[in-house]
Amino acid sequence: MKTEAPSAEASEKSAAAALTLQFLAFVAEGRTYGETMEAWRSTCPRMPIWEDAVRDGLVRIENGGAMKSSRIVLTALGKARLGPNGT
Repeated sequence: MKTEAPSAEASEKSAAAALTLQFLAFVAEGRTYGETMEAWRSTCPRMPIWEDAVRDGLVRIENGGAMKSSRIVLTALGKARLGPNGT
């Protein structure tokens, strides 16, 4: 029986899922909004990891004054997605 290669869409979703886990691990280390935007800003409409994580409720912004110095933190859903080995 011949197995088919993964579709481009499946490969894209797999890459996005891997990047999301990398992003959540990055945030779990304790980051500011400024650090996060500098590291994860994307002009690629197919890989909006930052925007997707906010939309999906995986991270939230804790405003401690200036937006750039506000903290980005994982939500309970974000911690669950990162898994038990996340920090």
